[in-house]
Amino acid sequence: MAAVELVDEEGAAALTTTALARRLGVKQPALYAHMENLAAIQRAVGLYGMRTMSEELRSAVLGRSGDEALRALAEAYRDYVRNYPDRFLVQCSAPLSPEYRAAGERAAEAVRAVLRSYGLTEDEVRLAHLSFRATIHGFAVLEVQSRSAGAVYDDDAFEYFLDRFAEGLRVREAGTRREAGTRRGSGT
Repeated sequence: MAAVELVDEEGAAALTTTALARRLGVKQPALYAHMENLAAIQRAVGLYGMRTMSEELRSAVLGRSGDEALRALAEAYRDYVRNYPDRFLVQCSAPLSPEYRAAGERAAEAVRAVLRSYGLTEDEVRLAHLSFRATIHGFAVLEVQSRSAGAVYDDDAFEYFLDRFAEGLRVREAGTRREAGTRRGSGT
């Protein structure tokens, strides 16, 4: 998709109907035979990005569980954003169409599967998912913003978060196993 290539190569701000028409070698009005307006083009780029990211996250965790899957998931998210920072920014501002929600749900399924591998209840999975997503997304946004200022984000902070988050999930998993053993041993 030419619009995605334009964003990836020249940045989110470069996505204009004029620039896209020039890239395609057509006159600007010709674009409107395929897309309603610039917002529709931005929606298409955002949807493409969400679908791509979802598949990368799903692939990263395939056949993995626990800490290995959690780390692979976090690193895949971060790598995606590092590789496609402007596409990610367009994704973040894309309207939540049914197609976009479906693509996001595919990514969410992968995250929830990883969290379930720690033995969490569905309520805990929901809460852990929200916490994980907010933090990983926060790291990603900070990195995208700091790249333009020339700053390098601290990898140690990312590793610290992953280690502490996984540790908390393992503690919860161990507690769940102990609780289950106590219930079985009590005769109830």
